[in-house]
Amino acid sequence: MDELLIGLFAIVGGVLRWLVGQLLPTGQWPLTTLLINLVGSFLLAWMSGNIVRRLKIPAALSLALGTGMIGAFTTFSTLTLDVYHLILSQHWWLALTYIVSSIIGGTLMAAAGMWLGSNQRREASIDD
Repeated sequence: MDELLIGLFAIVGGVLRWLVGQLLPTGQWPLTTLLINLVGSFLLAWMSGNIVRRLKIPAALSLALGTGMIGAFTTFSTLTLDVYHLILSQHWWLALTYIVSSIIGGTLMAAAGMWLGSNQRREASIDD
């Protein structure tokens, strides 16, 4: 059952990723992939820090949301391919900036998601 839910949610995440790619401009700088990965880092951490515990989401649904939807929405493989193309076209500075932005930005977004999720949990327990 977990596999089916993961697959269904992966379809949603993949389509969302494609839609975001259609809305954002493309160019030399891989902005679309960077933004998708930053948003995905935030959402996964926020979901882990808040939604699952607060709403008591079943483990199967949590797995489907995280692994399926957010996993399909974000993409490490596209990041590495983007870096490869930047290096091939001798845009070393852009490649390095992109890698650093992705790693540091993703970590900061995950920290922000966990912080927000933790604060929402505290507020919810105060209200209860």
